Amino acid sequence: MTDDAERTPSAGRRRPNIVLIALDTQRADHLGCYGYGRDTSPNIDAIASEGVVFERCIAPNIPTHPSFTTLFSGKEAITHDIVNIGGGVPVADGVRLLPEILRDNGYATAAVDNMGRHFTRGYERYEQYRWDRSDPTVLRKAETVTNLALPVLDDLVAGERPFFCFLHYWDPHTPYLPPPGYEDLYTDSGRDPYDPDNHSMDEAWSWEPFKWYFHDWMPGVTDAQHVIDLYDGEIRYMDDDLARVFAALERVREDTIVVITADHGEVLNEQLGYFDHHGLYEGNVHIPLIISWPGTLPAGRRIPGLVQNLDVAQTLLDAVGIPQREHMEGLSLFPVLSGVRDGNYDTVYLSEATWEVKRGLRTDRWKFIRAIEPDPHGRPMVELYDLHADPGEQDNIAESEPAVVKELSDRLDAWLGRRLTETGKTRDPVAEQGACASAIGQPRPDEVVGAGATPLRDRVGSGGGAANIPDPSELNAGR
Repeated sequence: MTDDAERTPSAGRRRPNIVLIALDTQRADHLGCYGYGRDTSPNIDAIASEGVVFERCIAPNIPTHPSFTTLFSGKEAITHDIVNIGGGVPVADGVRLLPEILRDNGYATAAVDNMGRHFTRGYERYEQYRWDRSDPTVLRKAETVTNLALPVLDDLVAGERPFFCFLHYWDPHTPYLPPPGYEDLYTDSGRDPYDPDNHSMDEAWSWEPFKWYFHDWMPGVTDAQHVIDLYDGEIRYMDDDLARVFAALERVREDTIVVITADHGEVLNEQLGYFDHHGLYEGNVHIPLIISWPGTLPAGRRIPGLVQNLDVAQTLLDAVGIPQREHMEGLSLFPVLSGVRDGNYDTVYLSEATWEVKRGLRTDRWKFIRAIEPDPHGRPMVELYDLHADPGEQDNIAESEPAVVKELSDRLDAWLGRRLTETGKTRDPVAEQGACASAIGQPRPDEVVGAGATPLRDRVGSGGGAANIPDPSELNAGR
């Protein structure tokens, strides 16, 4: 690690470029650089090997819109007010986002993204995309983003100003419909995804709010492992396409900070809520964070302590030598990088309010989750997991550990009270805004759902089609 004088650009030296790559719905533990056994991410792993991997980065506010707002503002959701998807509440007055700050300090700013809303702020160039749906069995999500990104990067690299570029990939978000060559890349040839004697998808098919959406893009699948294989195929497809982006940056690589992260992960088949990202479990809140800046940040460094995506904006401003005057709540990662401490936090406070309305906290050992509204899957209002003994969060020990529950509940209450006082609020916005999603997918009452349904490729000729990535307005169906 170089010292501060080397890190901060000197007078007359152009500030470094920043490329922030977001992999929507990417679990940290399904990347090779986070120890995954499958070769899903060789190109991402190569970037990680020449940079810093934060082993335990947490997204405190999920899902997509609150998490990205936290990432870009450096402020927690109680401050910025975005606590769910499509909830209709604007970002709080006075909250400025990283691209705005960088633009106002001389950066050329561009994004390839499709979220719209306040996420367009600060960009001089904002390229939006739509998926090619000409083949209803495939969504070429990564290619769509990269094909727009390459000319944007060419223009930025050729420009005279340092640049900030945000690239938002939607792999491996549902629907998992990777192109040929990837859809069966990890599938065991001996397994039948439609085996009627395999009941590992029964709970997924029985949950009313999601079953018709699943029926759109994986009708008849009975093997949960097959769906995980598709998720991993999406990652490898995206990773192969990212190689084109990394190649385009080679000309300016030593002058460019590359950040790779996610908004949240995905519950696969380890929790109720199969193949989606509601729930404050590790599969959802533990996200990748990789920062690479050759010649400045140490290659191959791994940071073991707890950090948050809340810290990224402050860290990047520190890296390029721009004092922030926005009262960001995240902590710079440079003290961690310099060895002053192993992580930024002993406790991370969590929230979600789209399908489920909950708060929680995570320490090194404990995960405590407290529901504000009844869980749509019927889970208890209070959950406690010992992450040392039960890293998969399978054994809720809240009833057997009342003293721990009380201690963590009191700690959550104290934090929440302090944050409300700091922001001048009288009510928790998570409770105030509540759930904004109730169902997704269009019912087809004349069709079989689950085992025995016609597979997608066989449905195409008879008018069946693949689902698109849900728009926030669709999540309000039936509410």
